[in-house]
Amino acid sequence: MGTKNLNSATNLITFTRASGGTALRKISYGSELITNGTFDTDISGWNNDGTTSAIVGNQIEVTSVSGVSGSGVNQTITTVAGKRYKFSSDHAPQTGRARIEVKDNNNFGSGLGTLSQTSATGTYEFVFVALSNSTYIRLEAFDTSSVVLFDNISVKEVLYDQPDGTLQLWNHGNNEPRIEYDATGAVKGLLIEEARTNLITNSNTVSWVDVRITTTLNAGVSPDGTSNATKVVQQVNQTNTYSYINLQSNGSGVKSSTSIYLASAGYGFATVCSYTHTASRNTAVVDLSNGTITANYDAGPYTDTFTVEPAGNNFYRVTVTHENRSNLILGVSDTGTYTPSEDFGFNDTMTTDGVSGILRYGLQHEVGAFPSSYIPTTGSTATRAADVATIPRSSFGHHNEASTWVVEFTPTFPSVDTNQSVLSRYGSGYDLHIWSTHANTMTANFMNSASSPNFPITANQTSKIAVVIKHGEYLSVCVDGGSVSQNSVLSNTTVHSPTVQGWANVDYKLGGDQLGHIKSIKYYPRRLTNTQLQELTT
Repeated sequence: MGTKNLNSATNLITFTRASGGTALRKISYGSELITNGTFDTDISGWNNDGTTSAIVGNQIEVTSVSGVSGSGVNQTITTVAGKRYKFSSDHAPQTGRARIEVKDNNNFGSGLGTLSQTSATGTYEFVFVALSNSTYIRLEAFDTSSVVLFDNISVKEVLYDQPDGTLQLWNHGNNEPRIEYDATGAVKGLLIEEARTNLITNSNTVSWVDVRITTTLNAGVSPDGTSNATKVVQQVNQTNTYSYINLQSNGSGVKSSTSIYLASAGYGFATVCSYTHTASRNTAVVDLSNGTITANYDAGPYTDTFTVEPAGNNFYRVTVTHENRSNLILGVSDTGTYTPSEDFGFNDTMTTDGVSGILRYGLQHEVGAFPSSYIPTTGSTATRAADVATIPRSSFGHHNEASTWVVEFTPTFPSVDTNQSVLSRYGSGYDLHIWSTHANTMTANFMNSASSPNFPITANQTSKIAVVIKHGEYLSVCVDGGSVSQNSVLSNTTVHSPTVQGWANVDYKLGGDQLGHIKSIKYYPRRLTNTQLQELTT
């Protein structure tokens, strides 16, 4: 079999996820599909429908006809069924309300997206999947007597993984695989996760309790590339300033992870505190210039763990893993030091200008000993379904005398979590099972009978493993260029070696539970030499 890369993975991998899912992705856009969306000179390309329209200040002014509701202008564009597109527009109602509709084919087609009637000025943008070769755009002066200005109407195809793509925290659709990148733009691989639930009901507009803190919504560009981050500013001449949010306690012995995206907006440090009461809190000071934790104070009795991960657009995702906590408290600081005598550990003595602060975005509270990818919520809790990726055996065949698998992956588990599969083939049990353990080791099994030794690996660091299955040799394993573990020849190789009957029409499963990222999979229909195994995994 020839090498398959991530861009052609759909030819090899069958993937499902019964929900959307976010990942840091390289996003770019195709050419503009709207004719005359900026209205610089005229209204060409647009059709009047129960309205009169004119150019006012390089915008289109849509005026409803007396006694007719839903008057508007429309345009039909050419799209490709199954492809994703981004729609964006600006609206400014002068009187009455505005409404925008994006539909399949015509005014009576299936709705792809709608801006409900609104009297507020703003921007409307969303991503949709085209259902046919034409998409209908309609801009409405909704009320029987209304005047609305529209401008900057745009529809562009969404392009993944282009060299000029911009890193964004992208919300993928149902059954759409997530190829994730790190904050430097390096590809991490196919993201495989277990199901998780965000218990915060409004993840980005959650009502924090602000104590001598001023917050401004939509004051900065968030990791998802839109201006929906909230600015947090300490009020002038105030001390003991902070914001807090109540958390759903999952009880003692149950690990939960609470995470939030933070960036500097003038002040270089954020103070994050998991809190139950004064004698039970854990506080960390995070340097928002480099993501380091400059100070940490644990008042017990629980041991909480803070992690910081670059998230793109100068944001860091700060996570505290804890148990039985009732609050998350957030503060701003001009120093990376910590004084336990200060309330919640915030810098009470700093001088503020009433303008500088930090940005926050995307609060998540989930049951689990480590954070999973961000799950946006609007009005209720939300569950991201598990990623299920399989390789049908029929896609490439299998050499029954000998085969070599080489897998490059990054596990996300901490040492307290459960075992996690990387690649497995199910028969009567695991016929082939490459897996990582909760003890930070890597191993392989064949036919539930032969097992390789445990090889050390590190959570959140990339490892490579090569596994050989061969008649008369049974199982050979190499991890990260180390020595090759090779089973001795068994007396009854026909029982335990792959055969046509034993391997027929059985799929390979990628991942299991919360795995992390699979960067590459290579299959060779032969037994590679030990030297080759070491070279391929170094």
